[in-house]
Amino acid sequence: MRVIALEEHFWTPAIAAAIGALRNPDAGADSPLGADLADLGERRIAAMDASGIDLQVISHTTPGVQHLDAASAVPLAREANDVLAAAVREHPDRFAGFATLPTADPAAAADELERAVGDLGFLGAMVNGHTGGRFLDDRAFAPLLERFERLDVPLYLHPTEPVPAVREAYYEGFAPAVTWFLSAAAWGWHSETALHVLRMVLGGVFDRQPGLRVVIGHMGEMLPFMLQRIDDNLPPRATGLDRLPSEYVLDHVHITNSGLFSVPPLQCALAVFGIERLLFSVDWPYAPNEEGRRLLDEAPLSPDDLELFAHANAERVLGL
Repeated sequence: MRVIALEEHFWTPAIAAAIGALRNPDAGADSPLGADLADLGERRIAAMDASGIDLQVISHTTPGVQHLDAASAVPLAREANDVLAAAVREHPDRFAGFATLPTADPAAAADELERAVGDLGFLGAMVNGHTGGRFLDDRAFAPLLERFERLDVPLYLHPTEPVPAVREAYYEGFAPAVTWFLSAAAWGWHSETALHVLRMVLGGVFDRQPGLRVVIGHMGEMLPFMLQRIDDNLPPRATGLDRLPSEYVLDHVHITNSGLFSVPPLQCALAVFGIERLLFSVDWPYAPNEEGRRLLDEAPLSPDDLELFAHANAERVLGL
């Protein structure tokens, strides 16, 4: 069975330096995690082979260039995309790419998306959450979202760290590592990404761009569990929209399991989103390939549904 992993990460030394590497305590540039992020060759392929991952769709790790000013972000994003494109050309059967976009300049980001898709052959792009506190429902991002729609490629919306005021109010008061993980991979990332999607819904993004396709990870960033509650409290009479929030989400959003490898959240995601909107991911190198592959072995899916989850849905969504 072919296995395509959709949310797999790298970084360039230039972006790592510009953002101060990661605030993640485990991700120093000289750490094993840093070495994995930097590798776009044999080290990565060996890790894929060890667990039977056939193709990685690779994207720049969070926070990427989303927190940089436009003057810095534009050349760094272009360089990162060229580096990744070179790796894809060298290993076309094993790697594909999502573009890095300098969202501080939405028009430049739209042009970089077009270059990455048209000239470099990328399959879409990843945006790492908010851009200096601005979410994608901000009308300033309309040129970028319109370009996604016109090119008919997906926008992978990945979490990022909260703005400082949110971190201080919601997450401080613990040991530094505890504060960081609580604000990020343990909780904060996922609630904020769900909020980001809901802001796009409530801000009318999907009415203005009806062809826009979004992918989110981590078994739907809490949304599968909460959609009914959201509908109950935000009906059209409150929002002024034509449809319930869940209708927009289920029409425009695909989800991956990245970083979540147990059966109960998978069952919730399947019950709410359905098998055809669920894509496989590992979240390598933050999560081990073998754990992701174990989910495929343990998932309570029919053979046909397992094929959809492991590769066929990705092939359809990405046009592979």
